[in-house]
Amino acid sequence: MTLVAIGDTWELDGLSFNTGPDSRGYSFHVKTARGWDSGLPPRPRLTDRPNGNGSYRASNYRGPRVVELDGLARAASRLDREDLMVTIAGVCLDPQTLYTLTKTTRARALTLFAELTSEPAITPMPDGLTCAFNIQLVAADGRKYSTEVKSAQAMLAQASVQGVRWDGPGPSATGVEWGGPGPSITGVVWQASSGTGSTIGLDNDGTAAAPILFTFTAPSTGTLPQPAVARLDTGETIAYAGMLVPGDVLTVNTGTGLALLNGVPVRGLFSRFELFEIAPRSATSVQFSAGGPADTATMLAQWSDAYN
Repeated sequence: MTLVAIGDTWELDGLSFNTGPDSRGYSFHVKTARGWDSGLPPRPRLTDRPNGNGSYRASNYRGPRVVELDGLARAASRLDREDLMVTIAGVCLDPQTLYTLTKTTRARALTLFAELTSEPAITPMPDGLTCAFNIQLVAADGRKYSTEVKSAQAMLAQASVQGVRWDGPGPSATGVEWGGPGPSITGVVWQASSGTGSTIGLDNDGTAAAPILFTFTAPSTGTLPQPAVARLDTGETIAYAGMLVPGDVLTVNTGTGLALLNGVPVRGLFSRFELFEIAPRSATSVQFSAGGPADTATMLAQWSDAYN
């Protein structure tokens, strides 16, 4: 159990805790919280050795995070308290939704994606205005994420515009030729651009590995064949085997493994599906590529710092 520090606030399913009365005059105050500040529970897997001492072990991954909020809620009148209790009882009701539980401190704001693990407990107090509550939540992915979403965008690599090249047209096909405009350029002519690369950098300041959401968008005209992204330091690659046409949007979440084309799952249409994340307190680079040219195609990477 952790006493909530003065100034810390919480948000869950439209309710704000420790922020004073809302527009209806309701106040929600979290007094103690369990599970938020603790590390994720380990899940050791041991199998007895049949012919010897000790056990065989498997990878010791972490389990889900359970968070329990205890506190008091207050209404302006006895009549309003009835509605206040109904409001608390109705928190996080959608069975298909993971709700964001956000804690804001002086240092940072972090979010957990969670659902109810028990019914909200509500106890009316004798004063007629307040009630005690207990809300228990479980997060299958127990990592906490910064509310700041980082992003970086890449286009396919483009060659430089104009400039000096070797071997121009004509029978001699030797020597240096200027590829600039017009038939008779003399003197010094500068290259119009240096071209563009298709590599972007991703960084994670948190203490846990951070998953990435990649979004591939087809050009407005033309196609984007076999879009792919590769992590340069490890070679891990996510490569789609199909072709995107104008209007198509392909997303890949490296945390959940969910791949969607225009909202439809397409996991089976990848030639390589090596999911990767950004290691804690580190940076990495990824490269956008495709099976053919697509001048205005883009790849957007989005992620947040992750914490245990």
